[in-house]
Amino acid sequence: MTTYTLKDRQHLEDLIDKQATSPPPNSFSQGEADPGLESTLSKRIRQYCRDHGWPALIFPQTQDVRNFLPAGWPDAHIILHNRNVFLELKKPKGGRKSKEQDDMAIRFLHLGHKIHEVKTWKRFIEIIYGKQ
Repeated sequence: MTTYTLKDRQHLEDLIDKQATSPPPNSFSQGEADPGLESTLSKRIRQYCRDHGWPALIFPQTQDVRNFLPAGWPDAHIILHNRNVFLELKKPKGGRKSKEQDDMAIRFLHLGHKIHEVKTWKRFIEIIYGKQ
């Protein structure tokens, strides 16, 4: 497997960010407070995807899921028009990525996809509607 540096990762992230689309009008008008727990954010994102008719795989962090998925796999995969969105959900305070998650993020970048780190509802909306 090819080894990539942090500089390589930043370059690939910048390339992918340039592919963002313009957000629709009023997409940031949801002024609700950010949830405190990762599981709360996950449930909220799952419901939002259902409400909009977007296919989404959002994995709860159970032992069965950890045994099934490769180490570092993102928490959510959402299919939108002409793009796939991968999310790593973290609690707003203190949530950090593991080495396995960093390694997986670099693999995804090499394949032309970015795993976005999401700690707040506002950040989720920004990513979905293209404000990178």
